[in-house]
Amino acid sequence: MEHKFFYLLKPIIRLLLFVFYLFLWAIPVGFLTQLPLFKFQEGSLPSLFFSEISLTFMAIGALFMIFQTYPTRNFERVFVVKNNLLPGFLKGTGIGLALILACTGLMFINGNVDFFYTKFEVSSILSYLIFFIFVGISEEFVFRTFPLVVFAERYKIWVSIFLNGLLFGLIHISNPNFSVFAMINITLCGIVFALITLQKRNIWWSVGMHFGWNFCQGTLLGFKVSGIDAPGLMVSRPVGNATFSGGNFGIEGSVICTFILVLYLVWLIRKQKVEPVEEVFVELEIRREV
Repeated sequence: MEHKFFYLLKPIIRLLLFVFYLFLWAIPVGFLTQLPLFKFQEGSLPSLFFSEISLTFMAIGALFMIFQTYPTRNFERVFVVKNNLLPGFLKGTGIGLALILACTGLMFINGNVDFFYTKFEVSSILSYLIFFIFVGISEEFVFRTFPLVVFAERYKIWVSIFLNGLLFGLIHISNPNFSVFAMINITLCGIVFALITLQKRNIWWSVGMHFGWNFCQGTLLGFKVSGIDAPGLMVSRPVGNATFSGGNFGIEGSVICTFILVLYLVWLIRKQKVEPVEEVFVELEIRREV
């Protein structure tokens, strides 16, 4: 019988293996960055596109390697499903937009943000729309596929969801003007994305939410997205205490954002129960022995 310590340690080992595979796929990406064709000005839109497309490529490549290591794994079992792809994405997008608009409305009523119209090009808006779709796909494929599954199969469901959200928060620590509330809110976002993925068994809901959240706050309303500038239809300016305005990190640095996310999280929990994730791991080495 497997010792309890090793039983609980295995999800972490499997997660580290997935991270290792991500780094393996980063090697060809690194070679591409040395070619003149892929040398972009730092912070430019082409540079951002290349980064997110590369991360998507790395995530899919790492998943394929995981499926070879653990033959019982496939895209369906890590929530990357074909059924309801577009409806799930669109519904998730609507939720992401609604959450940001709720945060913005409360901040505006409380006097913590001012908006100014700015000149914009339709091509620029469309470019950022596509860019934020790739952000949603790349980050959700990295966090809400295999890493979420390996935790949910062996740990209590709420421990798994919290760990997944915490990892999502920690990965943003190096962002400009990161703060305590930024950590809390991005972790809460990760928790919400993980919860809805487990409820729906469909990653496209969280991809849509992620896209709608970023596109609305950045491109439509002109907030910084996780501390990073994103040109939009308007420009937002924080007013008053950074605890409420979010300061230079943007809307995700505000306690008002915390309030909205907690409200929505409570509603999600009350709305639908999270079913346990069945463990179906068969290691390649064991399979060969049999």
